[in-house]
Amino acid sequence: MLNLPMANLLNKNSKIAVTSRSFSKNEELVSFLRSKFKHVKLNTQGLSLKGKSLIEFLEGMDGAIIGIEPMTHQVISKLPTLKLISKYGVGTNNLDMSAIKQNNIALSISPGSNSQSVAEYALYLILLSLRQNFNNLEEISRRVWSQKKGRDLYGKKIGIIGFGNIGKKLTSILKAFNVEIMVFDQIKIKLNKTQQSYITQVPLNKLLKESDIISIHLPLVEGTNDFLTKKEFALMKKDVVLVNTARGGIVKEGDLYQFLKNNSEAFGAFDVFKKEPIFNSKLFKLPNFFASSHRASLTNEGIFNMGMAAIDGLLKK
Repeated sequence: MLNLPMANLLNKNSKIAVTSRSFSKNEELVSFLRSKFKHVKLNTQGLSLKGKSLIEFLEGMDGAIIGIEPMTHQVISKLPTLKLISKYGVGTNNLDMSAIKQNNIALSISPGSNSQSVAEYALYLILLSLRQNFNNLEEISRRVWSQKKGRDLYGKKIGIIGFGNIGKKLTSILKAFNVEIMVFDQIKIKLNKTQQSYITQVPLNKLLKESDIISIHLPLVEGTNDFLTKKEFALMKKDVVLVNTARGGIVKEGDLYQFLKNNSEAFGAFDVFKKEPIFNSKLFKLPNFFASSHRASLTNEGIFNMGMAAIDGLLKK
């Protein structure tokens, strides 16, 4: 757990707000949180909070469990009572770190709390992309008995971009498929002996050129915004599978559209987008693209693990 100083900031009488919709709907998490704090405010109406509505929701609170809501400088500056933010999930691109520091707000983050759920979802998108049978029920309902051929995962070359908790978890899952795994990370990776037996650390260009399947697991920070553009797409195989369960903004969506449009054998499967929610995108009209609505971590187990880690972040002294 990554913690900024928070000694004795909260007690049982502290006012706690939970912005996350999935946390607020989970009876077990809510019950446990209420056993620790008397005053708990939940987002039970399923509101998408941002700007003024987020300020109003957090006004007067001492601590907050924050999901994907944008904690901008404008929002934070209007919350003088807020002492501690505990992150629900692992992404921090929605948090203005400088504003948090300037306003002396403590921050708790628990890396890895959703790694199993997201890694499994990445595997699901990889298999879906190879088989491309996601619309088969709709075809059958139109009396089309399609038997379009897919591809096996077994024996493929997999490129993992980003070797944090989720990237590591995915490689351990993929090992069973006898695949060749290449990893790239902006930080020097230390592979243990077991990992060295089935993982090779390579430069980004080599990974892009040789991978049959590429799965993205980078955080969205200044150095990873538009990390994959037409320059990188030009290096990829014409039938590559590209999966993104990390963050929107890492891949330049306009360049992805052109690549997929010009390479019908390639396939993209994305759970995240630069602007969310998104309902109108040129990508959605392509037959070789699949989208889901930022739900990779949303399993019963994933929600519980993220929620308990977030509660633990409030309780740390």
